[in-house]
Amino acid sequence: PLRHRSYRRYLGNARNPIYNAPRWTTEQQLATTDVNRYLFSTDVKIEPTDFLQVTLRGGIDGFDDKRSYFFPIGSGGDRQNGVFAEDVIGGREINFDGIVRGNFQLTPDIGGNATVGWNINDRQRTTNSSNITGFLVNARKETTDLNTSAANSTVENEKRFIRSNRLYAVLSLDFFNQLFVTASNTIEAHSAVDGNFSYPSVDAAWQFSELPVISTNSVFSFGKLRVAWGQLGVAPDPHRAQTLAEGGFEYSTYSDPLQIALFGGGFRLDDDRGNPGLDPEIKTEFEIGTDLRFFNDRLSYSFTFYQNNIEGMLLPIDLTPSSGFDTQFDNAADMENIGVEMDLTYTVVRNNDWNVDIYANWATNENEVTRLEGTETYNLSPGASVSSRAIVGKPLGELFGTGSQTNPDGSFDLDDNGFPQLTPSPITLGDPNPDWTGAIGVRANWKNVAFNILVDRSQGGFFSPRSLWVLRRFGTTQETANRFTTTTDLTNYAGNVIPAGTTVRGNIANFGGGDVLLDETWYRTGIGGGFGDNQAYNFSIEEATVTRVRELTLSYTLNSTAFRDFTKARSVTFSATARNLFHWDDIPGIDPEINQTGVGNARGLEYFTNPSTESYLFSIEVNF
Repeated sequence: PLRHRSYRRYLGNARNPIYNAPRWTTEQQLATTDVNRYLFSTDVKIEPTDFLQVTLRGGIDGFDDKRSYFFPIGSGGDRQNGVFAEDVIGGREINFDGIVRGNFQLTPDIGGNATVGWNINDRQRTTNSSNITGFLVNARKETTDLNTSAANSTVENEKRFIRSNRLYAVLSLDFFNQLFVTASNTIEAHSAVDGNFSYPSVDAAWQFSELPVISTNSVFSFGKLRVAWGQLGVAPDPHRAQTLAEGGFEYSTYSDPLQIALFGGGFRLDDDRGNPGLDPEIKTEFEIGTDLRFFNDRLSYSFTFYQNNIEGMLLPIDLTPSSGFDTQFDNAADMENIGVEMDLTYTVVRNNDWNVDIYANWATNENEVTRLEGTETYNLSPGASVSSRAIVGKPLGELFGTGSQTNPDGSFDLDDNGFPQLTPSPITLGDPNPDWTGAIGVRANWKNVAFNILVDRSQGGFFSPRSLWVLRRFGTTQETANRFTTTTDLTNYAGNVIPAGTTVRGNIANFGGGDVLLDETWYRTGIGGGFGDNQAYNFSIEEATVTRVRELTLSYTLNSTAFRDFTKARSVTFSATARNLFHWDDIPGIDPEINQTGVGNARGLEYFTNPSTESYLFSIEVNF
């Protein structure tokens, strides 16, 4: 009882396994989250004159989040003696806006409005983490007292404070109800930046469908040309300007850690040096586009071309350890994006009972890292054998790792046995960013019944399902289960000749020098599966094209006169939604949309990562 039974421990013969069997994780371990959240907001509008409006708006958003984790005795790895951990996270955000807006008319054909506003935003977050290790008894089964730890407990506390305030002004002008011009500027003071910074913008739109020659056209309903230029400032993460103290650290090589906790605890100067000279990231974007509608607005189309540059991107830069610090945040990178976005909607049916729309969008983006401070490559996913990197001249997230040597014509440089040879150092393996993304959907209403389905597609890009690559080494993938009898003599990776008529497990491959045998010597001791930087990871890269049913929704609304008279409610809507219902791809293993490092700049990697969730939502909306 309470032993792991799996492919590797089929008799439960080890009390302390290296890895958890899947059912142990789902049935014996616990990971719960209990969240309470409150939101409050209010606004006051004052109109002292017909052309002037004052708005005062404020709100608070607070939460507490309690996360408990329980690993019973017998869990895999370093949790084999039992672990209980708990994170208690609390946060609060206060926001206030004061806005003055006025309308004016300069001439009968020229008018506009002006806005001046001030915003203050204050955010606080505290995390308290505790951990006890080594139960004297199996706490989940035999006691409700978790203070049964045989080892020292640890407690950690982390605090974060952010405050910003902004003064902004917007001026909009309207010429002949055709030409619209808007200019704005924002000046911001932020707790993570020394001094103030500003980011202006300007845009113009010409609604040419108001021209007399077009406005009477029965086919053309609406047309607008637009152009815009603007900047956006993004402040650094909080507390990056300071060099603080830290505790809970250890000094170690790979195998002999020396923990300060063994000597009664203590503090040291943080090895991540603060940088008081940090500036905000500045994104400057130009775009031009058009919005068109036809046939009494039954068909609409929009097109946008954009180009933006991001200067001073904030990254931790490696320092010489002899300086006493190993990293420092700096404005260390620049990047460029060029892209196109298109949207299309067509109303197929429109009458008293029915309304059916088909809608679609398509987008493509070309990205390039143009500068890295002091280096040509920066690792966005530290610790991974296949890494996602920023490399000068390449798209952000480029996959990087050891691979196979090639000849000038692109063919593999083979050894004497007909197998690829490992590159002496890492190489670029592929761009994880898609060539394009698109979606198509249908919205339909029949009386009080509404239906919506959205199908999207990500075309191209590359993905590395490294879980399968590692499991090839263990011989636990479908690929390694193949068994056949050779019909000709075959050479394996070790250089042994396997004679015809031999029954083997493995596969036949041809890397350009004739058929060879991929058996255990390739998957386990060769370069065709496993860990570390001595693998031909070019064979672990798959094309990441995927199509999925992103969302399916069905709803029904009660709003008849009899219903309103009886309930005193205007309407009640019942909805059911399914998300990520189906997907189709040619990638072995897991959904290519997941990401080993979570939300961030690294992408295209998977390593024993949980798959995307398929979710079902049910809601009732009551309006009075």
